[in-house]
Amino acid sequence: MKALNTDVMEVKASRKEVHRGDMEAGTTGHTYIQLLVETLEKKKDLLIWLTNVTEQQETIIAANSFDEQLFNETIEIKEEHLKNLMLLDEGFEKIYEGVKTELSVNRGLYKAEINVLKALIADVTDLSVKLQALEKRNKLKLDFLFSGKRKDIRDSRISSKTAANYYKTMAKQHENQSLFYDKKK
Repeated sequence: MKALNTDVMEVKASRKEVHRGDMEAGTTGHTYIQLLVETLEKKKDLLIWLTNVTEQQETIIAANSFDEQLFNETIEIKEEHLKNLMLLDEGFEKIYEGVKTELSVNRGLYKAEINVLKALIADVTDLSVKLQALEKRNKLKLDFLFSGKRKDIRDSRISSKTAANYYKTMAKQHENQSLFYDKKK
């Protein structure tokens, strides 16, 4: 976690250094592109981690007894990492804005780096889609779980009302019977 925060801080620091038009062909361009690659690699690792936690949430939801505390803990952990993911996205966008012109002008010079970036972007996109699908599936399962619990509560209330009405009716019936018996005597 500390390493990730340090990495995010590095990306933040690099944001301040990137400005349009200050890019020189060659080593500076390669440096910024390397920052883009590192940012995407960190994002990929973070998405893999988030996917694993989301799969753990799926297991918690599917368990016979839903552990709300454990589920809430995973949500809190995910929130922290999602914030880091957003910071990485912002850092990537800022750096990319600074190198976009350089990449398009000197495409041949950066061909290998561009291919690495494309591959990483494809991986990150695939992981994002997988994570979104898992989240959607978990949401549906949670909705089903909670609707079942609401139904159980509603059924319990109905059963309680039915039992109370039955006891009232039976109590009234016994009162009437005792009067009936008293009249016969």
